[in-house]
Amino acid sequence: MKKKQDQVADLPPARVDTWNPAKAPDTALSDDEVRELLEESGELFLSHHPKNGWPMVTVHLYCLIDGEIWTTSVKGRVKVDAFKRDDRTCLCVSNGDLTMTKARAVSIKARAEVIEDREIVAKVCRAKAERYYKTAEDQQKGFETLYTPNRVAIRFVPEKIISWDVGRMSKHD
Repeated sequence: MKKKQDQVADLPPARVDTWNPAKAPDTALSDDEVRELLEESGELFLSHHPKNGWPMVTVHLYCLIDGEIWTTSVKGRVKVDAFKRDDRTCLCVSNGDLTMTKARAVSIKARAEVIEDREIVAKVCRAKAERYYKTAEDQQKGFETLYTPNRVAIRFVPEKIISWDVGRMSKHD
């Protein structure tokens, strides 16, 4: 039986896309590679749709809690209001390799859930601080900076995961 922490990468096969399988079937990441990439990468790019309808992408720090992707924002920010109107989003996480020889990434079609419950917000802020700061002292300072009265948590519920590893592409692509 799979552990709850494995949920991000363990969508049913019918819900997982591959990167142009007819052209490059071996470029998709395995479930373990998706999980590893999400655990090791530092930036999450996420999209939202402001009132004017034009997609907007912002970069966020994120954390994984029980295999789910979370971030935080502040009440009244454009993205929070946008997610309340339209919860559709696309997330992108990569390994940041710009040589295009080892580039790996996942693009996740997801639904964003804005959560205001203070206990959950605190849990997400704590997890983000622990992920990005090394010492207990820095983690506490990071938590105190993040955990503000108007802070909300945002949980992402994946619908499709598209992944690729450029290093696996054949020379003729």
